[in-house]
Amino acid sequence: SRSICEHPDSKDSGGGIKSFSPKKFTRLKYFAFCIPEESQQFFYHWQRQRKIWWRKFSANPGRFLLTEISTDDNGQETTEIRAEFEWGQETIEIIRNVNTKMFDSLEPAEQEMFLSRVGKRKVLPHVVESETSLEKACMVFLCDGYAELPYHNDHREVFRFHRKLAPYKITFAAPLLNAKKADELRQLSIYLGLNLKKSGVSTLIAPNIAKKSLESQFTDSDYLGIPYIAVLNESTLEDGIVGLRSIETTLEEKIHVAKLTSYVELLIKNY
Repeated sequence: SRSICEHPDSKDSGGGIKSFSPKKFTRLKYFAFCIPEESQQFFYHWQRQRKIWWRKFSANPGRFLLTEISTDDNGQETTEIRAEFEWGQETIEIIRNVNTKMFDSLEPAEQEMFLSRVGKRKVLPHVVESETSLEKACMVFLCDGYAELPYHNDHREVFRFHRKLAPYKITFAAPLLNAKKADELRQLSIYLGLNLKKSGVSTLIAPNIAKKSLESQFTDSDYLGIPYIAVLNESTLEDGIVGLRSIETTLEEKIHVAKLTSYVELLIKNY
């Protein structure tokens, strides 16, 4: 379920808590209705699956952990998924095994609506729920993707987004050339970029292509967390070969412009 909620008190208690828990937030909640005998097993299974999900889209999968399971006086079991950052841990999702507690406040006639048949008997399902928020998930992956990498005698700031989460999947770059060649490469980047956009690939056609050094163009792309850069050069105009640079490895693989769109689509699809 998805709902707009508001915290009664959003005071910042330090350590970036306010940024992860804004006063108004979009709550995302999942309910699983289980056969009573299988609810405990599903509770453990769902913990693992949710941790795997957070790790799958992370640049630093090791930062995610599960807390020990706690049990309250009513027998409700709770665990949390937390993310470890420089300032400490942030709780990003809560998973509960509430059994049949959510039905206790209902009238018998209302409970009857939820009865399920298991063999020859009718039982109330046991409920496992998990809860996070859209704003919290965004903050997690923004902070997770941010990195300061060594750069000459200094450092440079980059975003390393998973290619499914990156706002732009690909951009273009080209070295400094004479005005005529540079303009031809810019026109080629526009043509290729439009083809990518038509195929549903979010593409940034940067205005500084062939107007700055390649290194500067790579840096601009890394600031934005763009996973791939199609590197054009003078020989591209002759043989149609471009270099596809990955932000993760900084390595380039060679590919023909005719296959660029289909290959990038495949990269984005296979995550």
